[in-house]
Amino acid sequence: MNSARKEYALISNRRTACSLAGFAISLLLLVPPTEGAAQVDRDSTSGGLAYKNATLGLCYFPPVEMQDTTERSRVAMRAQARAAHASSTTELLLAMASGFDDTSADWHSLKIETYPRDSVSDVDDTSAEARMSAWVAGFHEARVMPKPMTISGQTFAVSLFERQEGAIKKGAVIWTTVRKGKLLSFAFVANSPEQLTKLTVTMKSVQFF
Repeated sequence: MNSARKEYALISNRRTACSLAGFAISLLLLVPPTEGAAQVDRDSTSGGLAYKNATLGLCYFPPVEMQDTTERSRVAMRAQARAAHASSTTELLLAMASGFDDTSADWHSLKIETYPRDSVSDVDDTSAEARMSAWVAGFHEARVMPKPMTISGQTFAVSLFERQEGAIKKGAVIWTTVRKGKLLSFAFVANSPEQLTKLTVTMKSVQFF
């Protein structure tokens, strides 16, 4: 895997982790799912375009104000993989960000990534999901077992990470599941708990078909 990505330090303060997790997940559970998301191209409530992947049978409505940075991020990932002499890396399906200044107080980003499940054949699904979440967050190995959450009938492992960058504390919530032979991760990163919560709530729009 690509070891040159920025690493996030796992939240070590249990009180901070529980507060952030509880805030984000409790709001997530209160928001109703998008009806018929797998059949439409546009969210009628927000006007946002849907991301669809027929191979995975996936439909997701990202926040409407975010910019698509998928191609730029793919180029950066390939360059990092070459520099690190990595033999394999995750496949980036979608990348979006609120802007290019990741030091801004309200900056936030999201990525959807996959990796072949059979390339992590030495462990069971639970351990493979934890390992994938750690890779996506920038870790080499998983350090804690994630919390299970079910969205559209698919059970995800939800992990929380954070990293201190100068005066900015970046939080990350990684959702990982096994879907049609792939480890599938949604990675949300933000510089504030409020923005991280808004990103987390968008998981309610996910539909599998």
